[in-house]
Amino acid sequence: MEKGGSPAPISGKLNINPTVRKAIDALQRGEVRIWLSLFVRNAVLYDHGNAMTAAEFIEKSVGREWFTRIDGTEDAGLSVFGSYHTAQWGIF
Repeated sequence: MEKGGSPAPISGKLNINPTVRKAIDALQRGEVRIWLSLFVRNAVLYDHGNAMTAAEFIEKSVGREWFTRIDGTEDAGLSVFGSYHTAQWGIF
């Protein structure tokens, strides 16, 4: 993992959708295979409105980006909010 805070543990008290929780756990640990297994084949992800394949996202994110703090959820646990570290932009 790169510098910029440590990956945050996910509190059991947060209402996070079980699949979303698994994806965040995998992201936090940098586990590419587990993370990818949670998406349909040919999934399209968006980063600030820019479409990319799951493989493209993995290449730039998993193991280099993570939540440093998770503050809450919305949308029945499908939307997660908190502080997020990126190698390129720092923590936001």
